Amino acid sequence: MKRLKIYAPLMILVLIALIIPLVTMFVTSFQTINGQFSLENYTQIFKNHEYHEAIFNSLWISLVASVPSLLVAILGAWALKNLKTQTKDVLITFFDMSSSFAGIPLAFSLIILFGNAGVWKAMATAFHITKVFNIYSMTGMTFSYTFFEIPLGIMFLFPVFEQLNSSWSEASQVLGASDFFFLKKVALPIVFPNLIEVFILLFANAMGTYETAYALTGNNVLSIPILIGTLINGELTSNLPMACAIAGLFTVLMTMMVMTGNYLTRKREGNFKS
Repeated sequence: MKRLKIYAPLMILVLIALIIPLVTMFVTSFQTINGQFSLENYTQIFKNHEYHEAIFNSLWISLVASVPSLLVAILGAWALKNLKTQTKDVLITFFDMSSSFAGIPLAFSLIILFGNAGVWKAMATAFHITKVFNIYSMTGMTFSYTFFEIPLGIMFLFPVFEQLNSSWSEASQVLGASDFFFLKKVALPIVFPNLIEVFILLFANAMGTYETAYALTGNNVLSIPILIGTLINGELTSNLPMACAIAGLFTVLMTMMVMTGNYLTRKREGNFKS
């Protein structure tokens, strides 16, 4: 009875915030606009070129934004670990604020810097540079994602690196091991599961970003969130079932990502224990 009282609020929250919306989304995805059962929505996903482009762009942008962000976050978290406590606290506050700086404010800041009437454009014109960085492109969208992906990765990885005891490195040096050997045989097996998990989080965060992408490119660069938003807020007629079908595909893709990450994590942990 006590367990039921403890877990009941959590179960209700999961039911209302997760299970009911997911079931409703998948049921709606198998319907037409008129409410009749149909597989046409999923058929259109495989036939329509625009849907293919949106899926490819989302996967590509998320991958290109997440990998460099993770690498920079690893270096940043490792450097943050070795700083003094006072400096560390200040930087943690800054990274925490930066990780939440996304959406319209981030897009507006980037437009001021790199937009058609921005600072970078003015400097390029003054120095007679013709080819300038286009913030309104897919490259610009990918670049914008790193502004919140890197600090988010640092915030996730910093506690992981904090767990690495400095005495382990000292002991390995006393035994004659090189720094590379310590990283490969001691540090990497410990942090590798967390690196996989953080990468999945960064990838999912980039896949689901809507406000920044829409503010920078509108509908010029198709992605899964932009496509879902267009289908829901259609200029002429909305198509909620198709939006649910694409959202369902997004859910399946992210579930596969998480399952693959869990498999790699367990496999690595098993090899480390053996």
